[in-house]
Amino acid sequence: MAEMTDYEGYVGVDIGGQSIRVGTIRNGELEVRGFETPASYPEARERIIALAREMAGGSPRGLGIGSPGPLDWRAGKLLWTPNIPWKEISYAELGEPLGCPVYVDNDANVAGLAEAVLGAGRGAEIVSGFTLGTGIGFFTIMHGHIYHGRFDVEGGHQMLNPEGPVCGCGARGCLEAYASATAIEARTGKRPDQIDDPAFWDEIAGYLAQGVINVNNLIGPDVIILAGGMTQRGDLLMEPLRRKANEWCKILPMAPILIAELGHQAGIYGGIVLARLGHGA
Repeated sequence: MAEMTDYEGYVGVDIGGQSIRVGTIRNGELEVRGFETPASYPEARERIIALAREMAGGSPRGLGIGSPGPLDWRAGKLLWTPNIPWKEISYAELGEPLGCPVYVDNDANVAGLAEAVLGAGRGAEIVSGFTLGTGIGFFTIMHGHIYHGRFDVEGGHQMLNPEGPVCGCGARGCLEAYASATAIEARTGKRPDQIDDPAFWDEIAGYLAQGVINVNNLIGPDVIILAGGMTQRGDLLMEPLRRKANEWCKILPMAPILIAELGHQAGIYGGIVLARLGHGA
């Protein structure tokens, strides 16, 4: 398994609606700089280039970017995204001024790559997981590479009930429409961190248990990792989720359900790993 020092010289970029963070590994430790996400991409571009050069001490060995989407990850291009006023942005062109290869992927995939290689899934060959936040992101990492399928994988939009609540994607009854922070707040008027009722979390755990069982039976991962703010509810969520998943999953052994280890730094670590490994299959 690669050591942290093997990632030195590579730079990761974590692009969010509120902030952009740029990081690298130096002397085995993660170093991160950040700035507020500007409305203008050209401004963001210049700051990313300057920080990447500064942190790498010149031209990086590679640049890995985790971005919200939709993306054309093969072309290294952002098509558009709801929370940033950018459209038709080529991240790949950063490679020319930086003099290095540039790799781009969905932010959930990039965070999942970090957890698979350096975090809770290290040592496992196949790692799947969900990011439980405003929406529900999904990732599968196979043998250290992001699995995309034909377009990309959208496990948060697996359908639990075709007559269920309308989801932001336009379908009904998606896992995200039941168990995301957005769905919970729309239903209760409270953020997930404001809800302490065990019966409520038992219900949410039931929806998530269906999601992880479907992933377990369709993909057969060694572990399933949950990341994102809702995991901070701890045993209120995780105890009924693990119990229901193990009780309801009959045909195959249920994979261990783990909480992510890298926290809010997963996107930066993942960008660095992506820069070193390149695109997934």
